[in-house]
Amino acid sequence: MTTRIVTDSTSDLSPRLAQELGVSVVPLSVIFGDEVFKEGVEISHDLFYDRLVRGKVHPSTSAPSVGDFLEVYEPAVAAGDEIVSIHLSSKLSATYNNACQAAAQLAEQGARIEVIDSLTVSFGLTFMATAAARASASGAGAEEIRSLVESMVPRVRIIVLLDTLEYVRRGGRIGRARAFLGSMLRVKPLLLIRDGEVHPGERVRTKALALERLYQIVTSSPGITELAVGYSTAPQDAEEMRKRLATAYPNVKVGVARLGPVLGVHGGPGTLGIGVLEGEG
Repeated sequence: MTTRIVTDSTSDLSPRLAQELGVSVVPLSVIFGDEVFKEGVEISHDLFYDRLVRGKVHPSTSAPSVGDFLEVYEPAVAAGDEIVSIHLSSKLSATYNNACQAAAQLAEQGARIEVIDSLTVSFGLTFMATAAARASASGAGAEEIRSLVESMVPRVRIIVLLDTLEYVRRGGRIGRARAFLGSMLRVKPLLLIRDGEVHPGERVRTKALALERLYQIVTSSPGITELAVGYSTAPQDAEEMRKRLATAYPNVKVGVARLGPVLGVHGGPGTLGIGVLEGEG
């Protein structure tokens, strides 16, 4: 019996890596008016960001349905496999709850499906899904993998630099960072994903100072074991940050990836985020 690993498209797991690891990715959707596109399947990053910046319709997002999860779960269950399904924070999306509903339906048929609320997004999910897939490849069962992933949840930090709060305000995912709204103009906000929600970090006057502060915050983390840099429309900023972090942590792999459309809806152009996995205390 195999333990299958499932995540969602906000993990920003590349198709190549997902295939290499054997991870199934359930897509969220991006909606422009009457047009609905499954992230990573029906709209490219380039097309999405072009429409986001140039278009007149601000997009919204939607979670995968219970049926979308059943389509992924049922073949694995039919093959007699266990499933560990790891998803973005339940405080940011209905994705986790819909996965739980699908798992509950199949549990009535004897299926073993462990659904985990990561309380994070993007690279936090990447770290967890990757670790889970490698544990599965080594023969670990669902319970052992669940314990592994849950031990990672409090060790993940996500720090995000936005060019503006306008997009996260429109998207309604600002959570405890609402206090920033009164001073959006002429600042570069730093936000933190903590306890599954968006929290205010700092307000910095210029982009250069904000990038420096982002670097300082990340490098203050204890015992870093993994790092990843994500960007929406400024790859040069991401590459420069990658180089600085690689110099600071020569024994830690520092990945770079473009943030997907769903995160782009809420972060907007100019977003730069860093995912940190700290070592066990």
